[in-house]
Amino acid sequence: MFKKIAPGFLNRIDTYLLTNYPIVWISKIHYVVWFGLLLYLISTLIGCFVPIDLTSRADSGLWFLLLSVLSFILSWFWGYRYLIFNKEKNFGNLKFGDEYKNFFLVFLCVTIFAWFASPFVISYNAKIAHMFTDDEIIQDVNTLNETEPYVVTNYYSYENSYDTTKKQTFFNVNKIYAYNNYTPYQYLNDTLIFPKLVSSFRIRTNYKPIADISIVRVKIARHVSICEKYGIHPNLDIDEMAAKYIKAQKTGWISIDELSLGNDYHKEEMRTAFNNLFEAKFGKLFIWDKDFLWGMFYAIFSLTLMLILFKLNSWQQYLMTAITMALYPLLAFIISQIFFRSSNSEHCFQWFVFLLFVTSIVSLFITGTQQRSFKPFFNILNQIFFLLVVYMPMMIVYYLRRYTSVFHDFYSYNYSSPAVQSVANINGQQVTVYDYRYYLDQYLYTYWQEEYDLWFTICKWTPIILFFICLPFMKKLFVKQLALPRRT
Repeated sequence: MFKKIAPGFLNRIDTYLLTNYPIVWISKIHYVVWFGLLLYLISTLIGCFVPIDLTSRADSGLWFLLLSVLSFILSWFWGYRYLIFNKEKNFGNLKFGDEYKNFFLVFLCVTIFAWFASPFVISYNAKIAHMFTDDEIIQDVNTLNETEPYVVTNYYSYENSYDTTKKQTFFNVNKIYAYNNYTPYQYLNDTLIFPKLVSSFRIRTNYKPIADISIVRVKIARHVSICEKYGIHPNLDIDEMAAKYIKAQKTGWISIDELSLGNDYHKEEMRTAFNNLFEAKFGKLFIWDKDFLWGMFYAIFSLTLMLILFKLNSWQQYLMTAITMALYPLLAFIISQIFFRSSNSEHCFQWFVFLLFVTSIVSLFITGTQQRSFKPFFNILNQIFFLLVVYMPMMIVYYLRRYTSVFHDFYSYNYSSPAVQSVANINGQQVTVYDYRYYLDQYLYTYWQEEYDLWFTICKWTPIILFFICLPFMKKLFVKQLALPRRT
C-alpha cells in the first residue's frame, strides 16, 4: 500500500534501505516521516478552518482525542508492515546494537502518529490568539469590568443582605463587591505581568455611583458595544437598564422584588470568551504541560514495547499476556471490593498488583536458568514484567507515602489546636500568635513533601535508564525462548 501511493523517490529510498540498512527498512521510518508530514499538514489545516465560537469553552482537548483516535487507526497500516518482517523468529543474524536501533526507530514512528493532533491544537490556538491584539482585549476587559456595575442584572456584584423578617433580599448599587468581573481568575491579580490590567481592588475603589441618567446610558451602551464586538448580543434595552440603575441608586437599599433584574446570560458568555482569549494569548497549551508530556511518553513507550514484544513471542502467548493484563486488575478489584472494607479496598488492590509484579520477577529468574526447555506460563509472566517494570517503582513510592509513615504524610497542622496558637492584643487589635510547633510542623511538612518528590523523580527515571541498558538482554531472553522447545 505504501509503495502505491508514495512518490517515486521514496520507493527508491526504500530499495536502498532494504539493501544496506535492513533494520531501518523494517521500521518503515522513511514512509512514516513522509506520510506523517502530510498528516501534520492536514491537522494544521483542520485547525485553521474549524470555526471559532468564543462563547463556548475551547474544545482543543476533544479534538486532540478525536484526531488521536484517527491517527491510531491509520497507524495499523504501518504496524502491519512492521510486524510481518521478523528476523528474530527466523533466528537471523542478531547484533548487540540492533535492538537499540529497532526500539528507537519504532519509538519515533509511534511518536509521529501519537502527536498527529498537536498541529491542530497549535494552529487552532494561534487563530484564537490573533483575533484581537493584547492591548485590545486588556482594554476591553477593563472597560467591561468598570461598566458592569451600571448594568443591573443581578445583585451579587453589590452589597446585599437577606431580611429574614420580610423574607426578601435587598441590595445597594452604591457599594460594589467587584468580585464577579470578566478577568479570568488566574490573571485576576497578575498586574505585575500585565500592568495595564485593572485589579479588583482598583475597580472597587474607583467605582462612583452616578445620578445622571445620560452618563449611565453611555456606559451601558459602551458595555453592549464591546459584547457585540466579540459576537455576543445582550438582550438589553439601554434606556430601560439606565432607568433601573438610577432608581436603584436613588433608593439605596432596594428589594429584588421591587426592581426586575432581567437576565445576565451575556455576562457568562463574555467571561467564557475572555477566558478563551486570555488562555490562547497568555496561557500555556496543555500539550506542553509537564504532566501531559510524561503521560504521552508513557503511552508511546508502552505501545512501542508491546509491538516489540509481539515480534519476540508467539501470537498465542502474546494474546494470553494481553488477556491477563486486562482481566487480572478487574478480578483484583472485584475481590478487594467483596472481601475488604471500602477503606481498605484500594490498599488491597495495590497489593494484588505488587504480587503480580513479584511473581513476574521470580519467573524471570527461573526462565533465565532454563537451558533445555521452557513453559509458556513463564513466558507470559516475563512479558508482564517488562510491561510493568517502568511503572512499579513509582507505584511503590506512592504506596509508601499513602499507607505508611516513611514519608511522614500524616503531618498536617491543626489550626484550631490551642496548643500551637493563641490570641494576643497588639495595639488594640486581636492577632493570632503561633508558637514554635506551628513553624516546625510547616517545615517538616515541606521537607517530607520534597523528599517524596525527589524519590518519585528517581523512581521515574531510574527504571527507564535500566530498561534501556538491559534492552539487548530482554531480546536475548525472548529469542532463546523462541528457540527452546516448549514444555506443555
